[in-house]
Amino acid sequence: IFSRLRHERFQLAVEFSNYSWWITRLAGIRRRTEMDLPRFWWIVPGAGKKWRKRHAVEHYADVVRKLGIPVTDMCLRIHTTTSEEIKADQWLRKHGVAPGEPVIGMHPGGEGLWGRKRWSVTNFAHVADGLAEQVGARIMIMGGKDDERLANELASRTQYPVINAVGQTTLGETAALAARCTLFIGNDSSPLHIAAASGTPVVGIYGPTDPRSYHPWVPKDSSKTGRYAQYARYEVVRSKLRCACRFTLVGGITVVTWVTCLICPALRTITPEQVLRVAVRMIEAITNYKLQITN
Repeated sequence: IFSRLRHERFQLAVEFSNYSWWITRLAGIRRRTEMDLPRFWWIVPGAGKKWRKRHAVEHYADVVRKLGIPVTDMCLRIHTTTSEEIKADQWLRKHGVAPGEPVIGMHPGGEGLWGRKRWSVTNFAHVADGLAEQVGARIMIMGGKDDERLANELASRTQYPVINAVGQTTLGETAALAARCTLFIGNDSSPLHIAAASGTPVVGIYGPTDPRSYHPWVPKDSSKTGRYAQYARYEVVRSKLRCACRFTLVGGITVVTWVTCLICPALRTITPEQVLRVAVRMIEAITNYKLQITN
């Protein structure tokens, strides 16, 4: 890899990861821009105190600003193609979803931290059944091929039929389907953030990861404007354990804290009732808002 990078003779490395600095140095790339890590963050407990108060997106934007490139628009967007939009509509019609019928997207997977960010599939099944009973929603399980086992297990545990789209759509089609959901519920993993960037309100279930760094991104200057002015665009459900939600963007915690995050049982203390209560409240707010703008 080093010889290939040297052969290309890159003049600049823009590093959003804290682990790759040595690669660019060995590859002979002299000009680099990277995140400003707190000094001695890996061992001094208070070194990353200010660092933890900012979202990962804000840290990444600072990397770009170092190049003299202004970053003023902090909204995350996913632009799907017309073909992907058509296929998403066809997928919903194929599975009998009527126009205006509420669809709740769910993602039970997530490979981050070696699977330690995944809430119980049984809990997801309880929430799915509760939403089907309380708001008459159709449940659509979403994710990639790596999530197929979890999705099949979730579908087998629900009392009501679900739509299983896991591994059957491209990334763009997944985003288009997420945009058509009334609400999306998932672990702190890519599909949750894809849904948020697609404009869908989301409920994130957080165990070891710190929402201050990784909550679904809604810039402060745009949270009161646009399509979701009348209700929350995201909610975070987390444990009250002291060890919960301490895994922040690298540079915010010590190595010792990092290890404790891997053994923290926070996700097991979050109940289906907690998530269901938040989801129903958000759906009711969305429904009431839609009624107001149509009357």
